[in-house]
Amino acid sequence: MKHDWNDNFEELYRERGQQKYGLRLLAMWKMQSGMTSKDVGMFIGKTERTIGKWQKAYNRGGLDSLLSIKKGRGRRSKCLLSNSMKQKIQDLSEDRKYGRIKCADVVLLIEKEYKVKYSESNMYKILHKLGFSWITSRSIHPKQAPEKQEEFKKNFGRI
Repeated sequence: MKHDWNDNFEELYRERGQQKYGLRLLAMWKMQSGMTSKDVGMFIGKTERTIGKWQKAYNRGGLDSLLSIKKGRGRRSKCLLSNSMKQKIQDLSEDRKYGRIKCADVVLLIEKEYKVKYSESNMYKILHKLGFSWITSRSIHPKQAPEKQEEFKKNFGRI
């Protein structure tokens, strides 16, 4: 592939290499000095495809295009970390007098309230940020009678 190098990538890397786009400048510098994209990828720990994308970006729009780093796919709603969300989860837990809520129950609650889908693994992270723990006490059976248990404890071994 023909390279049209208008910039001195070695100088740019030495000047700005420790910034977030340093790998891109380093890759272009090494390509400019004669390394193949495969060798550059192995050298900096990126795929040959990534190196090719950076090269195409430079050829298409110059240095500005090479150094422009697009945002990711976005972030989920911050309202999930609010006190109102924490209260809704607590209310869900209290509605179930004798059972535990599961992570799947919270996922359904979020989907219903906020129209946002989460995996259970991500929901565990959110629950942790909200101060919830998945380690819980043993649930109480609906037919459990504390008085009969105490009576049994007092009379155990007397027979």
